[in-house]
Amino acid sequence: MSNLFFKKLSPKKLFHRLILIFFIPLIITQLSVVFFFYERHWDKILNRFANIAANQITVILNEYQVNGWNKANELAYKLNLVLYKEKEIEVDKETVFLEKKIAEIVKNRIKSTQSVNFSDNQVIFSYKIRNENLKISFPRKYLSSETPIILFLWMISISLILSIIAFLFLRIQIRAIQRLAISAEEFGKGKEIKPYKPTGAMEIRQAGNAFLKMKRRINSYLSQRTSFLAGISHDLGTIITRIKLRLELLKKTEDIDQIKNDIEIMQSFLKEYLDFSEKISISKITKINLLELMNEVIKSSNSTNKKTILNCSRTISVYSDRSCLYRIIFNLYENALKFGKAVKIKVKKQNKFCLIFIEDDGPGIPSIQKKKIFKPFYKVDDSRNLDKGGSGLGLSIASELAKKIKAKISLETQTNVGSIFMIKIPLKI
Repeated sequence: MSNLFFKKLSPKKLFHRLILIFFIPLIITQLSVVFFFYERHWDKILNRFANIAANQITVILNEYQVNGWNKANELAYKLNLVLYKEKEIEVDKETVFLEKKIAEIVKNRIKSTQSVNFSDNQVIFSYKIRNENLKISFPRKYLSSETPIILFLWMISISLILSIIAFLFLRIQIRAIQRLAISAEEFGKGKEIKPYKPTGAMEIRQAGNAFLKMKRRINSYLSQRTSFLAGISHDLGTIITRIKLRLELLKKTEDIDQIKNDIEIMQSFLKEYLDFSEKISISKITKINLLELMNEVIKSSNSTNKKTILNCSRTISVYSDRSCLYRIIFNLYENALKFGKAVKIKVKKQNKFCLIFIEDDGPGIPSIQKKKIFKPFYKVDDSRNLDKGGSGLGLSIASELAKKIKAKISLETQTNVGSIFMIKIPLKI
């Protein structure tokens, strides 16, 4: 229970935790210094000053009682004090803690002390002797030392300066960690990251260098994989083209037609492999009218015998990469046509985003497989495979393209009801 309590109270961010680690010992140290200084040093000084003042007052009062006013006045002058008479005795004014302590010491030593009043430059002690009101004025510096105050000011000012310096250094170290985290997150999402240079402490630099090495190894692996796919797809494409040419020279039979159909499926596979192996990048951000783009996608589809219902305003436009957005919508639209008899496309604005819904009336996708369908080469089942001409790369390509233009693809589906793919696009990148 205690561990959970401290976890809830402790800051969640590293920067705030480092500040606590730095400031808590600093504050405890300063409070300890103040406490022990007062107990061991300042308290002794105050007692000593107050006792010296009490001794001087006693001598002056005894001199006044024995030898009279003139002798007492001369003695006060020699001690650099002022002795004078007044008609009335002032009442004690409100004082702070240290002033109260001085007054208590003097009153305990000299019982006849009527009042003790502190001003900016002097301390006045009042006495009533022989029906006369005597006042003895001490310079304030005789009873209080400015050294502790100066010490405290120095402690506070130096602590503030060191705290600011430490704060700046902490910010530099935290900024280095944040840059590393941002670069790692962007690289993990498949985005182009800005040039990253490890900075900060040695341990942070080691982590940054390890990240750069990992990034180079992963990029090398991806480059080899895409080159491998591109090479195979190109070579197989050449061979398939030659086979198609030879088939055209043969007599047309039912078997030849079946072979041609299989070759068309193979060519569509190779096209998707080539698309997947291409390096995805944003070419140019332009204003895109979505109604025009949707009509272009619908016209470019091969499935002209299936019904498509489009609901899109003429005024809806977005600023994005036209080629990427076209390929995203085309892949999702072709996917819907493969598995459904009719497709509904709806486009609407919502705050700073544009939402595109592509709905089919096909068999749907089991909810267990919703998170897997965007993985490369993943196919829901064999029945949604070769007969439909799919390679399992269309949705994966669409997902990668969506990340490039800061869009998001989500899926709503129910078995035997159909699927609805939603593309959420920012109006401006």
